[in-house]
Amino acid sequence: MKKLINENKFLGLLVAIIIISGFLLLYPLDYYVVSPGVAKTVAPMVEIEGDSYSAQGDIMLTTVSMKQANTIDYLWIKLFKPQLYELQSMDFLPQDINMDEYFDLMREMMAESQLKSQAVALEGLGYQPQITGKGVKIVQVLETSNAYDKLEEGDIIVGVDGAQVQLLTETVDKIQNRELGAPVQITVKRDDEQRNYSIETKSLEENSGKPSIGVLITPYKRNYDFPIKININAGQIGGPSAGSMFALEIYNQLSEEDITQGAKIAGTGTINLDGSIGKIDGIGQKIVAAKEEGASLFFVPAGNWELAQEIKVDDIELVKVETFEQIIEYLKAHDLT
Repeated sequence: MKKLINENKFLGLLVAIIIISGFLLLYPLDYYVVSPGVAKTVAPMVEIEGDSYSAQGDIMLTTVSMKQANTIDYLWIKLFKPQLYELQSMDFLPQDINMDEYFDLMREMMAESQLKSQAVALEGLGYQPQITGKGVKIVQVLETSNAYDKLEEGDIIVGVDGAQVQLLTETVDKIQNRELGAPVQITVKRDDEQRNYSIETKSLEENSGKPSIGVLITPYKRNYDFPIKININAGQIGGPSAGSMFALEIYNQLSEEDITQGAKIAGTGTINLDGSIGKIDGIGQKIVAAKEEGASLFFVPAGNWELAQEIKVDDIELVKVETFEQIIEYLKAHDLT
């Protein structure tokens, strides 16, 4: 009888250990696992009011996957360092940031990216679209930033490094286009007067390495006038990194010539009104996502080219591009079949 009781105690202890161990291994941590995401066909996201043309192939945007890490994920990545799997802290924003206004900024950047995609595509087809703005309005100055006690809520940023700025994404790009820690010259309008400040940039997002002056901004008196009505619905996909692919899809839908040639084409990159394509985060994960979806061609922003060369993938051609015009020229000059 005593032996049976001891065996039951042992079994109970063993079960408890297994349950506790399983709980600890699956316990969610304050980290994201960043890994290859998906490649999605852009065509269903774009609606053109008026005449348009269908394509035999696919133009695809690419994403990075982010899920909350558990203990198993953490140990696996730390010990084995699998390629293209990374840990990112969930506390990537400063504590004093207004989260609602931060997400408003992300939505505005996505909206502006889509407007620029439309403008670049339309201009490439010979139209004369117009997007204008009067700068960007500061809605929050972070106490942890070097702009605190210099810039104020309500200031209108009208210049960066002596050059006029009109749009939100344009302002962000100009500020981030420098080495971390390098100063930036900011011109603001306050009470109908212009004031100039030199602000040393710093990284406010943990491990991002992106220069920032620590302000949240919103468009100020932004207007646009397009000759063709275009609607883009990207669902839950956020951020401006798909700008070049949205522009390519719009261009192709409005062109009699199907430049996809029946191929699966993927890529990434922000887009500016002058057609230049900017670097993005997660280039490796996005290339792998495109390969897994069967893409044979991937357009890589020039700013990501060096890192993209480190990704070992077969059966997908990587093409370095600096401008939207180069994408169009490449597709028209090469046989993709």
